[in-house]
Amino acid sequence: MRKFLVLIVIVMTILIYLSSPPGLAVERRDVIVYGGGFAGCAAARNAAALMPEKSICLIVPESAEELGGLGTSGGQNFTDIRIWRNQLVTQGSFMRWFTLSGQFYNTRFMAEIIQKDLAQYPNLSILYGYDILAVSLKNKKVNDLYLADLADWENGSVKWGTRRKILEAKIFIDASDDGRLAMFSGAPVSNGREDWPGQYLPEEEKAGGWYRQQAATLMFKVTGVQAPSQPGMLGEWVFTRDALGSWGLAGGKETWRKNPQVIAFNEKYRSVGPGFAIKPINAAQDGAGSSEWWVNTLLVFNVDGRVHDRDKGTVNEPRSTAAGYRSLEQGRREAQELLQNPEFIETLRQFTVNADGQEYGFGQARLILDEKGKPVVGKELYIRETVHARQEAQLPSADSENTNYAVTAREAQKAGSDKNSGEDQENYAERIGLGYYMMDINAYSPEDLKKSGTYDWPVTRWVRPDWAVSGGEPQNPVYLPYSMLTVQEPDNLLLAGYAVGCSSFAWAELRVLPNLAVLGDAAGVAAARAVLYGESPRGFKTEQIRWVQEKLLEQGARLDKLAS
Repeated sequence: MRKFLVLIVIVMTILIYLSSPPGLAVERRDVIVYGGGFAGCAAARNAAALMPEKSICLIVPESAEELGGLGTSGGQNFTDIRIWRNQLVTQGSFMRWFTLSGQFYNTRFMAEIIQKDLAQYPNLSILYGYDILAVSLKNKKVNDLYLADLADWENGSVKWGTRRKILEAKIFIDASDDGRLAMFSGAPVSNGREDWPGQYLPEEEKAGGWYRQQAATLMFKVTGVQAPSQPGMLGEWVFTRDALGSWGLAGGKETWRKNPQVIAFNEKYRSVGPGFAIKPINAAQDGAGSSEWWVNTLLVFNVDGRVHDRDKGTVNEPRSTAAGYRSLEQGRREAQELLQNPEFIETLRQFTVNADGQEYGFGQARLILDEKGKPVVGKELYIRETVHARQEAQLPSADSENTNYAVTAREAQKAGSDKNSGEDQENYAERIGLGYYMMDINAYSPEDLKKSGTYDWPVTRWVRPDWAVSGGEPQNPVYLPYSMLTVQEPDNLLLAGYAVGCSSFAWAELRVLPNLAVLGDAAGVAAARAVLYGESPRGFKTEQIRWVQEKLLEQGARLDKLAS
C-alpha cells in the first residue's frame, strides 16, 4: 500500500509539472503551513514568533480571504470548551483569542483577532485562495508544493483558476481539515473509522474497503431566538452568557427524542440526498447584542471530507470513497437547499421551552437570507473527521486503535489525573499540550441515531458499547505526545490538523477547535526548532522535545495537569 501511495504521488507530480506554465519561478520559504483554521494560524504564529529572521507562509486553501476556517467563515462560533477542576486547561494561542472574543462570538470579530495576532510578524506572509494540485518529494522529504488558485462558481462550488505557484520550504505543516498535504505526500493514514474494532463496523464498510467519517454539519443563521433575562437552566435547555455578554444555548434532547414533528422530519429526510437529520441544538449569538444567531443542528451524512468538486474524476480523487458519496461542496449545496424547505424552519420552531409564562428558544426563529434570497450559511461545511496518521503503514490489526496511533482510544478515555496515573502517563515525557473535551460522536449514518431502538442522544454509547462499559466520558485531560505531530515519512512534514496521529475514537474528543489550536502551537514551535538547528522533526529526541516544551511554555501553553 505504501509503495502504491508513493507511485500515485510521483504520477501526480509528473502530470502536473508537464502542464506547468513555462518559466514558473520557485518561491522559497523556511516553513509552509497549509490550512487557515485555528490549528494553522496557531502554527504559523508560533513559528514566526520564534524565527524573526526566517520566512513563514500560511496557505489558506479557501476562496474566502478570512482566517479562522470553521471557527469564523464556517460559522462555528460556539466554542467547545470543557472545564476541568474549575479551570480551562487549554492555553496558548487559543486562550489569547478566547480572552478577546468570549465563548460565543461574532465570527468576523474572531477573524480580526486572529489576523491582528499574526500581523505582528512581518516574516509571516499569508497566501489566500490557493490549494494543492501536487506535491513533489525528494530524498524522503517534501520538496515543494504545486498550487493553483481557486475561483468560485455560481452554484456554490469552487473550481481551479488559471494562476499557478510553486512553493518550496524546509519544513511543511499540514494543519488542514482534509489532510490533503499528508495524503498527497504519501504519509500513512487511515480514513474515518477504519481502525475501529470489526464488530462495531457495518458489514458494507468492511466488505467494501471504505469507511465512513463522522457526519458533517451545515451552520446557518437565524433571528428571532428568545433568551431569558438571566442565564440558567430552563427545562432541558441551558442558557449561558459569556464574559462579554454574548448568549449561547444548548439542549433539546427530549424534544428531539419525542416531538412528533421532529421525528417525522428525521424519518423523512434520513434517506433524501446524502441523508439529513436534525440533532439536539447548540447555538450562539453572533456577538453581544446581535439579533443573529449561528445554529448547529443540521447533520449531513455521506460527505467525504477529503474530496472537493474540483477533485472528482481526477488523480486527486481518493480511491476508497463510498458509493454515492458527496463532496464537500455538494453536501453544502444540498443542505442549503433543504433549509429552504418550509418543513425545516417549522421543525426548528419545535425547540422551545416555557418558563414564567414566557416562551424561550426557537419558537419565533426565522432564517436570515442573503441578497439572492438564499439562507445565510457557513462558507464551508463543518466536517468532523477525515484521515488519521498511523505510526506504521500496515493494515489495521484487531486492536489498531490502541496500537497504531500516537494517541490511542484507551489513552483518551482513561487519561489520568496526574503524570503518575492513567493510560496516558507514558506520554508525559514528550507532552506538548493537553487535550480535553467529551468523546462526542455525531453519528456516522442516520441509523446510528436510533441504535438504541429509538431516537436517543448522544449516540457515542450506542455505536461503541465497549466505551460505555469502560466508563464513558474521559474524566481527565490527556497528555498529547510530540509523536502525534510526525509521520513515518516524509521526514520534514509536521501535522497539526485533522490528520494528526490519533485514532478515530480518540479523535472524537480531540477534534474541537481549542484542542486543534494546542496542536498548532506545538507544530509551529517544532518547525522553528527544525529550521533553526537544521534538524528533521521526525528524528527529535529528548533534547529537542525539551526545547519545544520550554518554548511552548514561553508562548503561554500549558503542559501539566497539576500546578508544578
